[in-house]
Amino acid sequence: MSFRNRLLTLSLCCAVSASLLMLSGCEDVQARNTAAESSAGVRKLESEIQSLRDDNAKMREQIKAVQEALAKQVTDRMDKLEERLLLVSKDLLDKVAKDADATRQTASTIVNSARGDYDKELNSVKTTLAGDIQKIRDEMKTTMEDLKKFMDNQLRELYPYAYQPRRQGPPEAETK
Repeated sequence: MSFRNRLLTLSLCCAVSASLLMLSGCEDVQARNTAAESSAGVRKLESEIQSLRDDNAKMREQIKAVQEALAKQVTDRMDKLEERLLLVSKDLLDKVAKDADATRQTASTIVNSARGDYDKELNSVKTTLAGDIQKIRDEMKTTMEDLKKFMDNQLRELYPYAYQPRRQGPPEAETK
């Protein structure tokens, strides 16, 4: 039970007891004094409660005013920061675009000169390699023929009764 509810219940009980004592025609002076004191205490508490309610309402209004002021300040600062951020980002984008153009032009020049050098070197390597590759092919061809002859001779020596030279080309494993 909240303080307010307890206080209201207490004041209601005091008021009811005081009114019962007055209505009953009680001649007891002490009881009447006690009832009057409790009624005065209840009225005093009610006035204090009312002042607390007023203070509470004022505090709420002050808090609301502070919140609104803070919200306005935050909004103003956010707007200023947003403007600054847009200006800085625009400047940075302009700088990046200029740097990118300069880099692209430099890279194009470097690539063109490198491409020319590479083409010259590639042509010289192609001519050198073409001769070397042809030599290697010729050597492999003679080596294969020598190997075939050697294998035929080995088969003929090991299995003279079963030897039948049928092979005319390279074995199937080598053609794949």
